[in-house]
This record gives sequence, C-alpha cells and structure tokens, in this order.
Amino acid sequence: MLDQMMIVAADQSTRAYQALESVSQNLGNYNTWGYKAIRFDQFIRPDGNMDIVKRTDHSCGATFITRRELDIALNGPGYIQVTRPDGSIAYTRNGSFAKNTQGFIVDNFGNMVGTGIQIPARYDKVVIDPDGTVKLREVPAGDLKEIGHINIVNFTNPEGLKAIGNNLLVATGESGDPQKVKDHHLIQQGYLESSNVSVNSAVEDILRLNAGVIGNLRVIKAVDDIYKEAIQLRQ
Repeated sequence: MLDQMMIVAADQSTRAYQALESVSQNLGNYNTWGYKAIRFDQFIRPDGNMDIVKRTDHSCGATFITRRELDIALNGPGYIQVTRPDGSIAYTRNGSFAKNTQGFIVDNFGNMVGTGIQIPARYDKVVIDPDGTVKLREVPAGDLKEIGHINIVNFTNPEGLKAIGNNLLVATGESGDPQKVKDHHLIQQGYLESSNVSVNSAVEDILRLNAGVIGNLRVIKAVDDIYKEAIQLRQ
C-alpha cells in the first residue's frame, strides 16, 4: 500500500512537471505570430489515478495591423501552405512574409509560400485579395495583374497535426489530408495574428500544478518517514 502511494505520487509529480514545460513553452511563444497554445486536460484513468493529455488549442488569436504588404492574417480557421527547402509541405498560421533574394515570397525561415510566388526586383505595389489572389502593379497607375494565389487549407481533425518546430505543422494520419478551402475571404493583408496564449490562464496553471507537485512531494516524504520509523523499530 505504501509502495503504491509513493509510485502514484512520483508519477503525478512527473506528469505535472511535463505540463509545466508546456506552460513554459506557451509563455515563451506569447509574442510569436500565429502560435497556438498547448493545453492539457486532466482525466481519471481506469485505475482511479489522475492523468494528463496534451492538446493544441487551434482557436484564432487576435489580429493586429502592421500595414506591411506581405503580412497576412487569417480571419477564421485554416492554414497557409508553405514549401520547405526539401520540397515537403508544411502549414502555418504565421503570415509574417517577406521577399527572398530570388524574389519569392517566403516565411521567416525561408520556406516558400504556396509552391512559389515570385515578385520582380522592381514594382509599385502588391495586393493580396481576401480570397488569396496575389496581384502586382509594376508601375504607378498601371494595371494589377495576377501573379499567384495563396491557398488556405483545413483539416478534419486539426489537433492531429504534428508540430515540427519554427511554428510549422505537418499532416498526419490523425489530422487527415489537407482540404482546400474554396471561395473564402479569410485573408487580411497588412495584418498579423497574435498567439492565442492567455497569460492569466498560464499563471493559474502554474499555481495549480505547483500546488499539486508540492502535495505529491509531501506524500513521498511522509511515506519515506514511515519507512524510516519502521526500520528503526526493527533495530
């Protein structure tokens, strides 16, 4: 019985520390555009003990105006497709884009937006319509011409997406295949989406988890003290 109490307390402490790591990650990415917070749900296992499962909160963050013509925010659910240097596809909500040395629109880590949208060295203006159509005006008062399209996709189960770092996600069997969002008006040019991390919730989580860790450590110490007393009595 005492052994089981110590095992359960140690197990709960380990899981609490893992949850604290997620909270720390959330706070560390509070100012990361488009970052989605990790949350954890507690449930009772069949053996009666508490367990924690990590989940990603894919709700939208607030949008902020930047007035940069290559910045975009999504006003609703969905993900921007980017092509990584190795040719693989990933997805992001971070619409902080720029033009690389070859003129392609890329994210902060050099991944191409879509399959490649190229802008000439000299131009007057880029317009990104709410439906993702990218238009270019080469000279002042000139006509806008379409040069590409930013596709928005969604998934049957977004929580099944796998984070691979740099605020990028990839599809998995659990997420399902990407489904192109048609006839949408989700894109806001000149805006960026903030993270959806709640500092208040993070502080509450830290206090609650810390209290749980302290309680479990007290249980471990109490059991240890009982064993020490038992050994002394035997002597």
